[in-house]
Amino acid sequence: MPTILCKNDITMKIITSITVLSLIGFVLGAPTSNDEDDEKFLITKSMFPKEFIKYKAEHEIVNLLLPINSLNFDENESSESSSEESESELLLFFVEADVDSNGDRVDQGLYVLKEDKATKLLDHGRDAAASGDDSKLVFFGAKDGIYVYNKDNNSADKYGTVDDSIIAIAKEKTGDVIYILTENHEVFNVSNGGTTKEKLDDVVNAKEIVVDYSNNLYFYSDDKQAYVRSADGIKKIEGLPENPSSVKLIKPPFILEDGVPFIVDNVAYIIYANGTSEHSGIEFKPKAKPSAYAPEAAMIQYYAYDKNIYEYNVLTIILGTILDELKNYLNKNSEDIQSLSTKSRKYRQRA
Repeated sequence: MPTILCKNDITMKIITSITVLSLIGFVLGAPTSNDEDDEKFLITKSMFPKEFIKYKAEHEIVNLLLPINSLNFDENESSESSSEESESELLLFFVEADVDSNGDRVDQGLYVLKEDKATKLLDHGRDAAASGDDSKLVFFGAKDGIYVYNKDNNSADKYGTVDDSIIAIAKEKTGDVIYILTENHEVFNVSNGGTTKEKLDDVVNAKEIVVDYSNNLYFYSDDKQAYVRSADGIKKIEGLPENPSSVKLIKPPFILEDGVPFIVDNVAYIIYANGTSEHSGIEFKPKAKPSAYAPEAAMIQYYAYDKNIYEYNVLTIILGTILDELKNYLNKNSEDIQSLSTKSRKYRQRA
């Protein structure tokens, strides 16, 4: 089971739901047992109202990142300016690509969405990663190596000496260790300012990588089964369906310490560093599955669907008139959600 930063049983259930990517609110009571009363939630096209569209893209959006470090949530700012982060002030990074029938991608650029304006940073950027500490650093994996975000110029600068063609990038919670996945499906540990590169020989033919907030590395290979690389070595994740047709690893929300979400076909699971997994209770209609996910901040989340980026704010949903079927459920636990909201900034900066 994950390390969860709350003692109240009801709030624990809410937080667990957040960690399993209940698409909109994240507080849909993910089942933790086999009781008949445990709720399940089906994600349909109705969960993507046009009112929630944050950005309309020209191509498919294949990756999203909402940094939860000081780039977006700066604890050194005054309490008046930082107590309530405006969604329009949050920097969101995303990758566009054309995707063919085989699932192969044609690069269409890595962008930052800043003050509701999208700026292309790299023509051949493929992925983005940020730590969970008080730094302001965001790293990009690209066709010709690693880049770092220049917040002053709103641009991307080359980082270190790595020149591999990178298809995925992940960052440890603190420090300067970066993991890259190359086009050859090899995984490397990059450190010392991007100048030292060490191959992880025990990670074989990885297709995607994600690192949790305890610095465990998750990946899957040709068999589409999930694995975790921890201090104990490589473990296959148990309890997942056999022979899935599609899978996807998701960057975890900040409240999930030692696990990450994992989508198997149309069902969301959480997989843990100890090699176990659990069904989230969240299922997607086949034509209502996002193309990219950014649940990192928990209370404000972003999802890409049908070339659009959607923004979901739990508190806004509770107080608004959109998505009434979800709002009714959220209202049942509104006090706990409010409590989570006030604590979320503190926990984001707990490193």
